[in-house]
Amino acid sequence: MALFQSRRDKEQAAVLADLSVQSVPLLELCHFAIASVEKPAFPCRHYLSHLHREATRLEEMLDHYGAQTNSIWFPYRESVAAAKLFSSVTYAIKHIKSALDHYNLMSIESDCKIRTDAVLASMTGALISISHNIINQATLCGIPAKSVVSTFKPCTDEKLIGRLAADRTVRHIANVGEFVVSLATKFLNLSEDRDVRAVLREPPTGEFAAYVPDPISEERLRIVESRFHNLQSLYDTYIFESDIEQQNTDLRYLRGHISAIYHLAETATNLAHYYIRHMSPLRRATSEAMQFPMSANALLALLFEYPLYFSRLYLESAVQLCRKMIRSYSVQAEIEVPIPNYRGFHVRPSTLVAGVVAHYGSEVTMSLDKQQYNAALPLDLFRANEAINAVKRRHIADMLCQDPELNRPFEGSDEERVREIQLLLMRLMSEKRVVVYDSSLEVDDLDFSGDATLAESATHCIRHLVSVAKMDVISNIMVQFKGDSRALRDLEILAAHGYGEDELGNNVVLPEELAYLSRQSPP
Repeated sequence: MALFQSRRDKEQAAVLADLSVQSVPLLELCHFAIASVEKPAFPCRHYLSHLHREATRLEEMLDHYGAQTNSIWFPYRESVAAAKLFSSVTYAIKHIKSALDHYNLMSIESDCKIRTDAVLASMTGALISISHNIINQATLCGIPAKSVVSTFKPCTDEKLIGRLAADRTVRHIANVGEFVVSLATKFLNLSEDRDVRAVLREPPTGEFAAYVPDPISEERLRIVESRFHNLQSLYDTYIFESDIEQQNTDLRYLRGHISAIYHLAETATNLAHYYIRHMSPLRRATSEAMQFPMSANALLALLFEYPLYFSRLYLESAVQLCRKMIRSYSVQAEIEVPIPNYRGFHVRPSTLVAGVVAHYGSEVTMSLDKQQYNAALPLDLFRANEAINAVKRRHIADMLCQDPELNRPFEGSDEERVREIQLLLMRLMSEKRVVVYDSSLEVDDLDFSGDATLAESATHCIRHLVSVAKMDVISNIMVQFKGDSRALRDLEILAAHGYGEDELGNNVVLPEELAYLSRQSPP
């Protein structure tokens, strides 16, 4: 037993000796940070890149030695992990600060530059706190951290003094409209993505913790970050080395907004990762032995009020830009299609129509009975049901009035009148003039005028059954859509598939051409 303990002690001493050596480069950077707290150039990107590299290397070494499962070493390992993450976040924010000067960005309701400076000051304070904590935790582990002397060179002003001449030859693109519309449409589709809408919405002031991890999760933020990164890569691959930006200067603004959102989302992902992994109630109890670079409330406020807030503003601004770009190149057309079979433009058909219009970001209007409706707004399409029902009422009244047998004075009893009406309804159903949703067809409680014809009584009955959603009148009512030909093409496909429903209101699978509708966030 004593021999085993002796071997164990030697092993621990060897680990301590190795980690003491391996920690020196990071400890030098920590001492440099503490000594530079009053220097305006601190932290420069040269320092941040070294800090991230050394923290990454040391974190891997600590994990190799099992620091994550050791109560003494775990707080030190967590402090090193904080240095790794906050150096990355600070570097990204400094990039954003620099990019704001040369990105083409449209005006938004808040000043991102002022807020970025404030966030950088907060990050600098966090790095100083982390540096103190690393030195203290290393000392508790037996590392002579306080005696380390920094040899890192002081930070210098990184302000750029100009730009190189843009003298490379670029390729010519003839079909500008196709490229512009394609890219703008991809951006609009991304803006309607479920994950994007979930994270880039404005939460109420305070109680930020209630939004983590649902809907604000590290996984969802990484998805949003990667999708905007992919869109930026797509732009740089097909547009950057061409003359298309000279032909349409709006593209430069779109590129600026895509990049700004991407880097802000990258920052949000890292902040959410640190909170969820290290500060939320999910953290292990042993992490309570360390000091965090900022409070949980401060970190959440930073997450929601900086990267998520400004991402949303830049997204909303770019959405308006994309719609303008698409309108300038859209080909106008007009189509005529039947109304939805089941109860007209209720929630599902209206939402799908609006989804098609939103997908292309263009203006489309729907016309019916000399009235126009905005096809991008489900609530506006709902209004069309008033006109549809009026047409149906006229249709059923005209149809019944054309039958002379139904327009003679009815001389039977009320019971006989009800029975005749039920037989008439069954006949209309067999002739596919009406569709029944409730087979009971109870009309006994309706008041019928004693001198009314059977046609008048039946019309009154059918209007009642339609109003309570037990029946609908089959008609050949057509509506006209006018606007972007691309949207109209998909609306024709949608109408051909019953606007996503069969005649009884059951959902049907939409064709592959409309698969994007399933990826859109519900209203």
